[in-house]
Amino acid sequence: MAIKPNFFNVLAVGALLWRVAEYAKKQYKLLNKWDYEIIGLRLRAVTANYVDVDLVVDFKNLAGVTATVSNFEMDVYVEGALIGRAEKKELYTFPTYGSKELTFTVRSYLNQFGLAISKALPLLSKPGEIRVRIKGQFYTETVPGVFVPVKFDFTDSALNLYSYFK
Repeated sequence: MAIKPNFFNVLAVGALLWRVAEYAKKQYKLLNKWDYEIIGLRLRAVTANYVDVDLVVDFKNLAGVTATVSNFEMDVYVEGALIGRAEKKELYTFPTYGSKELTFTVRSYLNQFGLAISKALPLLSKPGEIRVRIKGQFYTETVPGVFVPVKFDFTDSALNLYSYFK
């Protein structure tokens, strides 16, 4: 009994479908895994009631597909003290294996700081030692029209961050 050519065609198609499914599963995992880096931090405005801080974050798309993301929501901590919340409700497209710098403005009301101000004031003369933590989420489009949340929580030093705005 001889094996017919159709058997090999079915086997080849099955192997091809299996590889496509494995690739799609890998890209889906990478769409939910991002790399982040704080690349800029500066005081934007100081008034009697609040302080505005510009925070520039570089988000890196690790997937081999173009990613669409939206609704960034995050809490910003400086030296462990919550200084404010930032959000962007726009849609952003990240190229394949690409990155994009997004600038967030965080408004911090001075009456909410309390003892955190006394902790932060001595560090203003040494900006490289200030620790900045960002905790939040954004939504990435996995299938057209379907967005899933991607949570992030990372800490970085403010070392050399002021040079970004020069």
